[in-house]
Amino acid sequence: MIKDLRIRSAGTQDLPAISKVLAQCGLDEHEIEAHLETFHVAVLEGRIVGCAGAERYDDLVVIRSVAVLPEYRQLGVATHLVSAVLMRARAQGVRRAVLATSNCPSHFARYGFQLVSAENLPAEVRASHTLRIAGIPPGLCMHCELK
Repeated sequence: MIKDLRIRSAGTQDLPAISKVLAQCGLDEHEIEAHLETFHVAVLEGRIVGCAGAERYDDLVVIRSVAVLPEYRQLGVATHLVSAVLMRARAQGVRRAVLATSNCPSHFARYGFQLVSAENLPAEVRASHTLRIAGIPPGLCMHCELK
């Protein structure tokens, strides 16, 4: 872990930096502004080095846009970002979380996420932009109960 890393809620002033991180990580930047109130950023030495957000659907959130610049990976940054997003979701009464990942399902297993078929999710969640653009088989959709 990086000693001086700060995790904080994102604000409109962070949009350009979030877009840059997502672009450098090859992730979609669609509708960031619409979900900005769910985003957290990781800041090191005044620079945003990572981000994570969510899309809310009643008592469920879809975790989205978990990205860390390559030179800051394997240092616990994503762990802190996802923890912050899940903590906020729990505080707002959200009971379930879903995500789609094609390259790191084992990372999310540490939060209690398990593989689930997308057919078991509500239709509006299956239709979310984040799950539609993932371009991965429904078997890689992951689900977790928030306690």
